[in-house]
Amino acid sequence: MTFPASGQGCGSPKGSGRETVFRRATVIDGTGAPSRPGDVVVRGDRVVAVTPPGSARATPDATQVDADGLFVAPGFIDIHSHSDLSIFLEPAATNYVAQGVTLLVSGNCGWSAAPFDPEDPEAVASLADDRLRSLVTWRTFTEYMEALERLPKAVHVATLVGHSSVRGAVMGWGDAQPGSEELEKMQALVEEAMRAGAFGLSTGLIYVPGTFAGTEEIIALARVAATHGGIYATHLRSESDRLPEALEEAVRVGRESGARVQVSHHKASGRRNWGLVKTTLALMEHWRRSGVEVTCDVYPCTAGATGLAALLPPWTQREGRQACLGLLRDRDAREKVRWDLGRPQAGWPNLYYDAGPEGVRVAETRHLPRHLGRSLADIARETGADPRDVLMDLLLADFDLGVTVAGMNEEDVRFVLGHRLSMVASDAAAVVPGEGAPHPRSYRAFTRTLATYARDESLLSLETAVYKMTGLPAWKLGLWDRGLLRPGAKADLVVFDLWGLGSRSEYGDPHHLSEGVLHVLVAGEFVWRDGRPTGARPGEALRRPGC
Repeated sequence: MTFPASGQGCGSPKGSGRETVFRRATVIDGTGAPSRPGDVVVRGDRVVAVTPPGSARATPDATQVDADGLFVAPGFIDIHSHSDLSIFLEPAATNYVAQGVTLLVSGNCGWSAAPFDPEDPEAVASLADDRLRSLVTWRTFTEYMEALERLPKAVHVATLVGHSSVRGAVMGWGDAQPGSEELEKMQALVEEAMRAGAFGLSTGLIYVPGTFAGTEEIIALARVAATHGGIYATHLRSESDRLPEALEEAVRVGRESGARVQVSHHKASGRRNWGLVKTTLALMEHWRRSGVEVTCDVYPCTAGATGLAALLPPWTQREGRQACLGLLRDRDAREKVRWDLGRPQAGWPNLYYDAGPEGVRVAETRHLPRHLGRSLADIARETGADPRDVLMDLLLADFDLGVTVAGMNEEDVRFVLGHRLSMVASDAAAVVPGEGAPHPRSYRAFTRTLATYARDESLLSLETAVYKMTGLPAWKLGLWDRGLLRPGAKADLVVFDLWGLGSRSEYGDPHHLSEGVLHVLVAGEFVWRDGRPTGARPGEALRRPGC
């Protein structure tokens, strides 16, 4: 079978003499079809045969692995990651590899590593980790892709171009609307990114400066991405009270631009909105029948993660970081912030109100490590302050502080996860082991889906769960030789013990690798063998097919 070229290095197999045979495995092929017993033969960076058990022919020097009682599947694809920069700090991506993930799709929620202007103080300030300031040497998307290609890494990385990054590079971080010249400059940046290999455009419409953009601006940029076959991935303008309207906006962008739509981390935030995902997924089905291809991804958790500054009313950030900090020191402005945070808002999603002070927990901070793992309510009880004042004071001390934010419902998570239009994602990043208190989904999103929702609860079959991590996201991205286990496919594979799958990663105590994944191959090389990293770095910087 012949596959269209996709990604980098899709010509002759790498290391064509290297052969690995997994014998007597249970094969899950990534299509959703029932699993079956078989042998899997890998030569170079390709799967060359899937045969009946015990029948595979191997060369004398082949690596042979007894996989009796184990499952072999395509490597998992995380269609919603934020590893654009963190992969440079942790190229081993061990938190992902231990889950069986072989491809990270970054550039989500409107933020990508490029374009980047080192002379823009807001852009430089966004590099919250000081180690990144010496690593980020690029300006353009092309230069970023070149840096990503040079980086030895354990996993493949693909990326979208972020609308907020593009808007910030052209217009700064304020709430002005673009004129024709500014819009043309933004379109040119998207064009450059797509020619460099971006897989589409992403938006984060609750985040500054993306929140200030009108729908027409987004359509104009998405149209550029669609011209190159790119998708439109969106963190909706609201995931709470105005969720249906926000979804309608995303569909309009897809219809008028021609881009295929991917709704990021689909959820309904705030108790008053629980159950609304049944309506929005029904709407997705409706709009698909009318010709708009819309799908979504979901992480198996009831709390999200973001920067604490994202909980502020947008008006506080219209003039950038320093102006916002000035407002947080102003008595009258603080009173207005307290008022806004204390009630639902029609014009912006009030994450603080949805989660409550007990549900907002410090996950990452450079300057306040004593607060790691603590909620705003915990700190408020200790200090005797209003939790809303705690929020503002934390930002004054560390504007880049990261938090986990509760507000979701387990039944909603289960409904979205079980729906035919959803894919599994982490919405996390490559993690430096032991640093901070990141969301546990960084370590367990994929293994939790398999162990809890497929194996233990039978919410979905094992084959369907794997399809949502492999064949379905590969189809969305147009990667026809990945996400499938069949001859000719890229040899990105995971071998796992279903009954050994699990994770001890929890909120406040996240740094525990998933268990039960025994082997991971990336481009035909073991990056994880017998439950341990090998140190191999065969990962590629993938470019959109056809670019």
